[in-house]
Amino acid sequence: MACLVVTTDLSPESQRAFAPAAALADRLGLEIVLFAVLEDMPFEPTAGGMVVPYPDRAQLHRDWEQKLRELAGTLHCKRAVRTTCVDAMDVPRAIVEFAQQQNAAYVAMATHGRAGLRRLLLGSVAEAVLRHSHVPLILFPPPAA
Repeated sequence: MACLVVTTDLSPESQRAFAPAAALADRLGLEIVLFAVLEDMPFEPTAGGMVVPYPDRAQLHRDWEQKLRELAGTLHCKRAVRTTCVDAMDVPRAIVEFAQQQNAAYVAMATHGRAGLRRLLLGSVAEAVLRHSHVPLILFPPPAA
């Protein structure tokens, strides 16, 4: 069955895509897969001679999966919503590969609308997904100021 992959980083900004994506999925008869990528960042356990506790990745992953299930409950659509959380160092690549593996009809995601130095430092996941995805991408920008 074809699906609509809805991405989230669990932030309120990413949830802006939920309602319109659910409406689209209902209209097109698509299953929704709520998808999150837990960024696996290199971690340096010491900082300036101070010992820093290493985060428990397994617990962090379980926490993200739980939050994802809670968010799936907020999607008001006629079909069941599946959730998937993966660990990856390259978030855009993980989204592109997951959508292809799922044979997704569309990927829906909200953009954070970063500009300037914040965009330079943090990058644009949406732009990278748009550049590399062979699955149509539906972007929901932030509201105009």
